[in-house]
Amino acid sequence: MTRLLGRVGVCLPAALVLAFLLLTAGIRAEGLVSIDTDKRYEGMRASFAKGYTPSVKKNTMTLVVPFVVKPPLSDDSLFVGVSFEREENSPFVFRNYQKQVKKSDGGVYLYRCKIKLQRNRVNGQYPLHLTVQAQTAEGLLQQEFTIYAEITDGRDASSLVEDTDAKTESPEGTGTEAPPEEPKEEILHQPRILLVQSSLNGEAVQAGGSADWSVIAKNCSSSQAIENVKVTLGTEAGDLSFEKNAWYFERVLAGGSMDLSQTVRAAKKAAAGPVTLQLLFEYEDGKGNAYSTTETARLLVSQAQQAKLANLDFPDSIYEADTETLSFQVQNTGLAVLYNARVRLEAAGLFPEKEMFLGTIEPGASVDGELAVFAGTLDMDAEGNTLEETAEKYGDTAAEVIFSYENEQGEVTEQRQSFHTAIKKPETVELKVEKQQEETNQWWITVLFFVFLTLILIIIGLYLRMKYYQRRSVYERT
Repeated sequence: MTRLLGRVGVCLPAALVLAFLLLTAGIRAEGLVSIDTDKRYEGMRASFAKGYTPSVKKNTMTLVVPFVVKPPLSDDSLFVGVSFEREENSPFVFRNYQKQVKKSDGGVYLYRCKIKLQRNRVNGQYPLHLTVQAQTAEGLLQQEFTIYAEITDGRDASSLVEDTDAKTESPEGTGTEAPPEEPKEEILHQPRILLVQSSLNGEAVQAGGSADWSVIAKNCSSSQAIENVKVTLGTEAGDLSFEKNAWYFERVLAGGSMDLSQTVRAAKKAAAGPVTLQLLFEYEDGKGNAYSTTETARLLVSQAQQAKLANLDFPDSIYEADTETLSFQVQNTGLAVLYNARVRLEAAGLFPEKEMFLGTIEPGASVDGELAVFAGTLDMDAEGNTLEETAEKYGDTAAEVIFSYENEQGEVTEQRQSFHTAIKKPETVELKVEKQQEETNQWWITVLFFVFLTLILIIIGLYLRMKYYQRRSVYERT
């Protein structure tokens, strides 16, 4: 049976008891990792707030701990390990219980661990130390949590005293003396390993090139040597290659160092950005107790920016006080992002409406742009003021189009492209308007025409009628 030891001291029956207390802060930040006490996850019979108890079966304790991290992690994963205090009659089997925990769809890092228990375990309370390591944008985050487990299904502690008394007391009537008390076993604490030097921490490795990476790890224990040390280098960046991915050291003295230096190479098409490297250390102390720990290093892959200003177009000449359009195209021909891209014009006598801001341009993208340009005179300064009255006002002018952009470090690159145009004096065009002759209204002519035509028709009609009667008169006489 176990009891969960909470802050309020609530006891619950089970085979083991856990009470989670936050004791220590991270190396780089405090309180950024916490345990989700409100929800129940797979493998949990209840949430921590409702008295979660781990399941025990065949001398194995199954521990499920849901962690919540406030800052975004670089690779959405963290490393969780368990260590034990080297106290006498510890119920735990000392092994490497460190695991990499990936972020679930619900945003929780669910750590599951099966801890082996001693068959002859003794009842009592025993601390477990959980170490959580993660890589954030600001650096390495490390926090520790202490868990107390109370064993109630093992041997009672009083039986140990009775066994000891039975061994030390002599049987009645025998007269035998009790054997001398055996010396207590020395408690050895876990020797720690830290990464004390990483020359490429935050430094850039050029894509298509290589860089020397100086890496030193140190055994921070002042009294214990570590043995049988294996170091494994891991990363999810497939565009990086290393001379070595694993090392072995038979023995590292107390305070001694391990040189893990090598050359790092980046592929030509390696993605630009930060890369997280994990160094897993597996080792033993002088008594053969196994440990593991993970150190994190970061480096930066940089891509050479490649871009050009193309399709520049502006008229060969422009009249003073006119406005023409300067058109162009910006092309990102590389694999790196262009930041804060801008285009501006500089020329004597020409005044662009504004500087064109293009912002961020992704690899392989192109952006078309236009600038409205007003024409002044050659004797004007950048503010439009006349410099010298006797200076030449019109003629050829050399213009420069400046294309600038930045990389991730804010370093500015400029490209300049020139063209020539001529500023001309405005032409005065004399407009001659011919005087139109005044049109006369001749409607009366039309009226006279129709009157005349009518008279003609009447005369013809009278003539024909007269002829008719004359012929009729002659016919009648005959």
